Parts: sequence; C-alpha cells; structure tokens
Amino acid sequence: MDYSEIYDLHIQLLKGYASHKRRGDSPFQREINYYRNQLRFAEDVVQRIFVLNQLVKIHEKERENMIKWCSEEYFSPTENHKDSQNGASG
Repeated sequence: MDYSEIYDLHIQLLKGYASHKRRGDSPFQREINYYRNQLRFAEDVVQRIFVLNQLVKIHEKERENMIKWCSEEYFSPTENHKDSQNGASG
C-alpha cells in the first residue's frame, strides 16, 4: 500500500464519519477546526496523512461514549441475552 492509497483511505473514513455525524457542534469542534486548518499547510502527502489521522482519532473519540454504552448494554450481567447463538452471554 502506497501513500496515495493510505491518503484515500483516510479521506473515505472521514467522509463516513461526516455522513453519520449528528447535527450540531462537536465537543471536539475546536480540535477539528485546528487540524482542518493544518491540512491546508501540509506540504506533502505524509504530512497530510498525519493530519488526516489526527482527525480520524478525534472522530473516534467522539464515538467512544456511544460505543462504551452499547457494549455495557450488550454485555450487562443482569440482562438475559436471548439472541445469542448458544445461549451464553457475551
């Protein structure tokens, strides 16, 4: 995989995050704006990939609470998970 493919992959990830983002400002909007601005000043593809990677990490931080809640709900020891394949929880 070369740098242009890695760059394209980061762009696809960010487009996916943007399409699933809820309306309204993010608690990380200041960081997002900072790195978007840095993207304009990146001189080569390696610097652009670094900046895009920082943006991906921010979007992943945004989703962290939702993912944590989902996993706590699913793996809750008090819940009976009828949907599991073999009847075992988890």
